[in-house]
Amino acid sequence: MSQSATYRVEISKESFVFSSAHFITFARDICERLHGHNYGVRVVVEGPLDENRYVVDFIALRDAILSITHTYDHHVLLPRDHQEILVSSENGETTARFRDRRWVFPDEDCVILPVVNTTAEEIARVIAETIRDQKREQFGNAITTIEVAVDENHGQWGICRLPWNAEA
Repeated sequence: MSQSATYRVEISKESFVFSSAHFITFARDICERLHGHNYGVRVVVEGPLDENRYVVDFIALRDAILSITHTYDHHVLLPRDHQEILVSSENGETTARFRDRRWVFPDEDCVILPVVNTTAEEIARVIAETIRDQKREQFGNAITTIEVAVDENHGQWGICRLPWNAEA
């Protein structure tokens, strides 16, 4: 058997879709209108083969992805760390403010993400970090990388590749 072989598992399913609303800022002072996407997700992990001769259990990885996509589905995605989009919650309502604009949603309709902007690239990073955190104990430290791709519009992918070990 070749010692130089590398292995990766890629998982992409029709069920890895979530429909969410968002808005982003760009060019320093432009804030988009609230709009939605049917996002798609693809995940790749790399590492050596284990004693079962696979990189990871497909089913365990699938379940982790589905858990996240179900959490985001039919929600408004809001940034926690934007300097000008200020998000707060009071009396069961989440308010997002950008300069003189204001949006108010029921708390249960929002997912506040640890991002500066709710771009596909940042959403991909959050998904990758979530899977890594949730599955580190089960998958161990043999995995070398995780890559998550988020498709926001039929071929427009934001991709984030992270080391499996956060300390790396």
